[in-house]
Amino acid sequence: VWGRVAFRTFLVGKAWFLFTLALFVCSQSVLNHWGGHVAAAADVGTSSAAHRLLASASTATATTATAVTTKYFSRPFGIRLSIFLCRCFIYVFSMGQLVFFHIKYSMSDFRHKSLVRVGCFKIPEYLFAMKGWSSLLLTICLASMLCLEPILHCAPNNEGDELT
Repeated sequence: VWGRVAFRTFLVGKAWFLFTLALFVCSQSVLNHWGGHVAAAADVGTSSAAHRLLASASTATATTATAVTTKYFSRPFGIRLSIFLCRCFIYVFSMGQLVFFHIKYSMSDFRHKSLVRVGCFKIPEYLFAMKGWSSLLLTICLASMLCLEPILHCAPNNEGDELT
């Protein structure tokens, strides 16, 4: 059994996890600093000035901070589109899969009355396994990231600039 069906399912699951992890890192970090960062550093004179702006704007003068901010966020459309598509993929497929997992197992535990009483609350039993609670924590983190997503907050006020 392990050599055929279970092994293949295990490998596909791990490959999916590694793919979504790499895509997440690209959308949140790599693509975020690609393109606009180099232009900002060239205008200010040092590459550390743009990093200082992210950490503390008080180290730069107001005009320099404004110039760096304007240049830093004026990335090429291709990079902004890539960030948007990667994040959409993560939110729809990765978070969607996690939400489906939790709905499925919660409904199953409620149907079979596999609930654990914690104080005055009844909690589904699957949440007491490491996979259940860690997956729920990841789902909550992704949902909070979606609520704080800058693309969603800036969409109504983009002034003709797509995906800023």
